[in-house]
Amino acid sequence: MLAAGADILTSSDGDREGFWFNDPDGNLVQVRVGEKTLPNEKAPLEQRRTLANARGSLMRSEVAKVRPRRMSHVLLFTPDIARALAFYREALGLRLSDRSADIIAFTHAPHGCDHHLVAFVQSSAKGWHHVAWEVASIDEVGNGATQMAAAGFKAGWGTGRHVLGSNYFHYVRDPWGSFSEYSADMDYVSAGSEWPAGDFRPEDSLYQWGPDVPDYFICNTEA
Repeated sequence: MLAAGADILTSSDGDREGFWFNDPDGNLVQVRVGEKTLPNEKAPLEQRRTLANARGSLMRSEVAKVRPRRMSHVLLFTPDIARALAFYREALGLRLSDRSADIIAFTHAPHGCDHHLVAFVQSSAKGWHHVAWEVASIDEVGNGATQMAAAGFKAGWGTGRHVLGSNYFHYVRDPWGSFSEYSADMDYVSAGSEWPAGDFRPEDSLYQWGPDVPDYFICNTEA
């Protein structure tokens, strides 16, 4: 950890289990022993299957509140993507999944992991872009977005489908200018497998279909 350039903290106001360090951008990170929380295989995508001559959709009044299965990944702003990739590879063993030049990069863990666990996007300063929450289906992505809009959180981006990771998405903007993402059906890298990391053009790195990206989507409110 020290060899990778981590700034180990001797004290912290947070959880005292394990230890804390600052990465090269100054982000506070905790390392501790715990059970694996990532799935050991690709999560199933739930789909309602109906026979002919039967209604395939729930009534709106029948739809339950969407509850994510788990936290999926985070995307961080960084002023130096190459440095961030090198540090998280050397310090924590994360591996490159895919990237688009020095604009955005995605990493996964080697022990069985979604296409990305920690991702980085270029900015003038460090910052928090979004946290993603895995849900069970494209219906839950859409219903989650509808329920958040009804609660007053209408700004965001989606619904659509990403290319790198392949997941269905909807981003909801929070009061601080960052986002929470509903995510379903992401690509999965099995333990012991090598993912063929690619370097993609910007137009092929963000989304396959969906609405136009809003101007504020890649805005670092912490810069």
